[in-house]
Amino acid sequence: MRSNLNFTFRDYSLLLVVFLTEFTRGAFFLTFLPMYAVKHLGISVVSAGFVVSAHYLFETIFKGAAGLFFDRHGRAIVRLGMLTALLGLVGLVYLTEPWKLMIAAAIFGLGVSPVWVAVMALVAPVNLPGRAGRVGAVFAVWLTGMGSGPVIINFAMAHSYQYTLVLLVSLFIFATVLAYFTFPNAKPNHRAKGLGFWYELKRMAGLSSFTRILLPGMFLQTLAASLLLPMLPIYANNVLGLNHNQYAFLLICGGAGALFFLVPMGKLVDRLPLKVLLTLGFGLSATFLFTITLVKNITTVFLLATLVGISYAIILPAWNTLLSKVISPELQATGWGIFGTIEGLGVAVGPGLGGIVTNAIGTMATIYLSACILVAMAIFYLLYPVDRMIR
Repeated sequence: MRSNLNFTFRDYSLLLVVFLTEFTRGAFFLTFLPMYAVKHLGISVVSAGFVVSAHYLFETIFKGAAGLFFDRHGRAIVRLGMLTALLGLVGLVYLTEPWKLMIAAAIFGLGVSPVWVAVMALVAPVNLPGRAGRVGAVFAVWLTGMGSGPVIINFAMAHSYQYTLVLLVSLFIFATVLAYFTFPNAKPNHRAKGLGFWYELKRMAGLSSFTRILLPGMFLQTLAASLLLPMLPIYANNVLGLNHNQYAFLLICGGAGALFFLVPMGKLVDRLPLKVLLTLGFGLSATFLFTITLVKNITTVFLLATLVGISYAIILPAWNTLLSKVISPELQATGWGIFGTIEGLGVAVGPGLGGIVTNAIGTMATIYLSACILVAMAIFYLLYPVDRMIR
């Protein structure tokens, strides 16, 4: 079973594991839990928010260590991780006290931390020629699972909360079983066993390309996106006058724009200089985001949201190709884990900063701040010799 990206049956199976994992997490934490916790468990929205934060925080901070263990021990880490995550999910089903739910959510996050980095290392290894298209495919599957879960699960919730819980647990059990049989039994990586997380981090820190190009870029691009999280629903409702269904469609437009163009843009990465794609992607993102503040026509807003998604699709494969150039082939999962942790810091800071700016100045100011960060990054990659420095 192959495609023009030369995917094997195992590759498709690994991508399915990612999809099911992200679908279940997104559906549970972003849609099901907030409503279930408040309406049926009687806990506050704030407590539910802390449960969600505990899950994503633990997944983020343990990605680097999970990647290192995968580099050293292979599929055993993913198997153990998925079983641990399943234990956390079951705990979330049966526990009712907020502090216990936070512990279960953290266990769930810890368990899934090796999944994405392991699949990226196996499906799109850094030393594979023409890997950018594969990177686009991995991110397309990841985005599809993460974006479709919170939307589709509403249909199950309309039936009953009990039915929804059974469905989510069943899907994750299937993902766990699939991971058990799908991840290859790789030969022991003796070189990886002689290295460590801090070794790889120090090696990267010693590279000027990492400190001058990648480190600021990783933080700023996720910061620019996450700045919008707390104010986007407010802006959509108060300024654009969108109802909940229209706002959901707005998010779908942006996600669909990114999803459908990830693989084609990934193939362009193998043909065009990274400088061109990064400058174009960040520049267009800033332009379309700023333009949204100038229009009130709903159709135009939906079109602009789609164009923002397409701009993101230009950035993502090019950016991850850039990252792959400083990752050691012996410690691929570790490298992706380190990058995931650093990018996660931007996600952690962004919503808080966005909330502060929105409360102090207004929703428009937050959008302008995000657009300005994207403009600054576009100018930086236009002027800096990115392709020559990364070689």
